[in-house]
Amino acid sequence: MSHGGPFKGDGLFRPRIGRRNRRDRDLVPPLYVRLARTAQKTGKGSRRQRSRAQPGRIAVRPPHALSRRCIIKARYVSTTTADGRKLAARHLAYLERDGVERDGSPGRLYGADEEFSAEAFRPPMANEQRQFRFIVSPQDGAQVDLTEFARQLMSQVERDTGRQLIWAAVNHHDTDNPHVHIVVRGVDKSGDDLRIDGRYLGEGMRWRAQEILTRELGRRSELDVAMERSLDVGRETFTDIDRAIADHSSPDGKVTLPTLLAAPAGEGQACLERLQVLEEMQLARKDSAGVWQLAEGWKGFLIRRGEDLDAQARLRPLVGDEAARYQVLRQENPVPMSEGVVIGKGLHNELTGEIFVAIRTTDGKGYYLLVPANVAEALKDREVVRVGFQEEPWLKPADRIVSRFAEGNGGIYDPARHQRELERLPRSPSDHAQPHPEERVRANVRRLERLARYRLVTRLPDGRWQIPADLLKKLEDRERTHPQHRLSLDRAQSPTRNPTPSRGRDVPSEKEILGRALSRQLGSVYVSDPPAFKGQAELCPPAPSGREYLRIVDGRGGQFTLVEKPLGGERLIGRTVHVTRDPQRGLSLQIDRGISR
Repeated sequence: MSHGGPFKGDGLFRPRIGRRNRRDRDLVPPLYVRLARTAQKTGKGSRRQRSRAQPGRIAVRPPHALSRRCIIKARYVSTTTADGRKLAARHLAYLERDGVERDGSPGRLYGADEEFSAEAFRPPMANEQRQFRFIVSPQDGAQVDLTEFARQLMSQVERDTGRQLIWAAVNHHDTDNPHVHIVVRGVDKSGDDLRIDGRYLGEGMRWRAQEILTRELGRRSELDVAMERSLDVGRETFTDIDRAIADHSSPDGKVTLPTLLAAPAGEGQACLERLQVLEEMQLARKDSAGVWQLAEGWKGFLIRRGEDLDAQARLRPLVGDEAARYQVLRQENPVPMSEGVVIGKGLHNELTGEIFVAIRTTDGKGYYLLVPANVAEALKDREVVRVGFQEEPWLKPADRIVSRFAEGNGGIYDPARHQRELERLPRSPSDHAQPHPEERVRANVRRLERLARYRLVTRLPDGRWQIPADLLKKLEDRERTHPQHRLSLDRAQSPTRNPTPSRGRDVPSEKEILGRALSRQLGSVYVSDPPAFKGQAELCPPAPSGREYLRIVDGRGGQFTLVEKPLGGERLIGRTVHVTRDPQRGLSLQIDRGISR
């Protein structure tokens, strides 16, 4: 919309957020924070106990109704393991990728001032237990200097928390809404463990961002608010108006006209207009004059529709207008297994670092699915894969083990007692690669915790478990009444090379030749096509074609089989796995959770 006046033509009005006051750099914590730290240092208890103390509440006044709007998404990830530190480093690499700055250049990491060093920020820090991540998206991000905005915001966060933070940020202009990614290290400049009040992460920090934006750009006008609402009325995603409708609805999903008329000015009218759109989408119906009935699951439908539209936007650079035909694979809408080709990969969630893969199947369908980072790295464009959902059994081997133990102990599973019994069993030399009794019992407990969420078993106060006598029957019944499905993505099985008959016999495949050679070399029996197999996974040298295989070794039986290395197969090496066949006769690997005997 053009208004004429001094701001017309091609010039853009971009207010610049004021620079920080120099004294902000030498932060002095508030008195209550200094007193709390003194109490921690002089009080009794171990350092570990003190580090677990909950952060204090941070009081922030809610913004005015006409304040500038800002969305902040917050998350923290553990950095106590090697995998956690690797993911934290990978997140920074994602933020600094090509094409995110205004001119299309790579992202540039910056900090509180010009003395910031990106190289010094990246390495892991001693005693760091977590990494905080934020996406700060001002509604008017195109009108402000994002760098100065981020510096003002983090200066305010430091004052609120009373801590000198170690942080860095990257501006992203690769979407319709320019935004800032901020990473905060898990220790402050004093080397102390950093924790932030959850309520502050949920709303207080966002309110501070709105204060800064409103101070620089002024409050929104009533016309601005009306225009925003008019845009939300027609959206196919879950909006703030939908949230208001949900608040005004009864438990059975009814919305009445008197309730909407009693809503704050403008809100009720927006809800009425939105209900008309929901009627057109068949997510609401008008039962009588002034009464609407919301469809069951209407909120979930709008949320999923928003996710679908976001997925289409990410797919468009890869497949163009075909993006609208791609289906997001979800657990509640399983599709059968089929072969397809990898069209491309991309970043699904900038906060978590999740990756999506676009796959086009041989029957012309397109799928959008999320995969772990290590699987995405192993996938190559145009690679042939098998994708879809496989039925996941309710009844697991662990359930039989636990039930058998409970039968002989009055219906009680006692983890400590079971571990002692396993430790008394003799172990043969070939058991060196098998999980220890403690690991076996931990796996049992993890399984029981899952069953407890379905109220199939009960945890007792002393750590033991009450196991119903009919547990196995209940699980078998659920196979029929509540089928479960597991999303599966794997490389397609290699076709047999040179399938032309020779003297009445098929020429052996590459895998068969490799298996026979390893059999002669190792003195073990090669099982070429087992219906089922269990053993320890080992990596074979690459075949002449460059293809990699896993050797599944059954040490007790003196035999082995070969399976083409699946995506992310590195995590299977050294583990005990089961080799089975799915309904389409493809080989499938599952990790053995150490439940036996």
